[in-house]
Amino acid sequence: MRFTDRPKWKRTVLAVICLIGLLAVAGGSFAAYTSQAFQRGVARNRDNETVRFTSNYLQSCASNAAESSYATRIVSFGEDNKNSERLDVELDIYNYVYNYTDGNTNLISQRDITYDLTISFSGGGENGYSISTDAGTVSGSGTKFQVKDLTLTGRTARSHKFNIHFPVSDLDQVKITVTAVPRNLSVTNGQKLAAVISPCVGTATATFSSEGKFVYDTNANPTDYDGFNYEISISSGEATAVLEWNPDVLEIDQFFLSTNNLTPSSGITHSGWKQITMKMDQTKGEGDYLISFYKNTSTIPDTWGEMNSYISFTATQITQ
Repeated sequence: MRFTDRPKWKRTVLAVICLIGLLAVAGGSFAAYTSQAFQRGVARNRDNETVRFTSNYLQSCASNAAESSYATRIVSFGEDNKNSERLDVELDIYNYVYNYTDGNTNLISQRDITYDLTISFSGGGENGYSISTDAGTVSGSGTKFQVKDLTLTGRTARSHKFNIHFPVSDLDQVKITVTAVPRNLSVTNGQKLAAVISPCVGTATATFSSEGKFVYDTNANPTDYDGFNYEISISSGEATAVLEWNPDVLEIDQFFLSTNNLTPSSGITHSGWKQITMKMDQTKGEGDYLISFYKNTSTIPDTWGEMNSYISFTATQITQ
């Protein structure tokens, strides 16, 4: 007998069964699609918010930061270097984050970063300075040089190397101010790289300072983000750092904790908060860390000033 010859009630039952099957398949497909879309959204948000533009000497700061606020980097030379005619400082700029250990390429920028590098000398002589690099063409003379339109291609770990040459007679005198400014600041959340490098002999030290801050688009509010990047840094040397946060509001990235073998404990300064203690060493490229935090509540303040009340960073210099 053909299907069309069957009693009407049997045809109805079969049609209902087929319809239920189709709905189940469609429902499962829709659930899988929405789940994948959510996962893509989380990955995309996290990827866009991470600043992946760093250096072995330079430190990230706001694009409009004044030179007086730049980090100071001491580069020490031995007494035997005084017998040389010229010395150089090797400067590297990367488009990946070494927020766990120097040279870590786990978090590579997915976007190209095009920037201009400017290097100027002050406090020493008026000549004898030069810059060499295979990353681009150096322009300028005297005490100011530029390398423009440099691009760190995304999706693969990239770096540019610059050698800064100066007369040995300028040791303990010359100050080398270096900035790396992206052409498109939105790629780095409005941040540039900058520092004042001081070549010296022996054990000269710079004034120690530390800072903890949220890294964000200057036109955005905390409510615009699903997660946050918090940068901690020291200006020089070694330090014991303490980071505390309110766990009712923020949850720290577990990958950062496991990679650095850190286990949060109860906060000391703030009751009910979580705390981690770690060693930072600027001379080993471990003077800057970019740490991800995620919302642990649906209630997030409207201003960054209020966000800062939920987190605290201090660092104590280690002296020999």
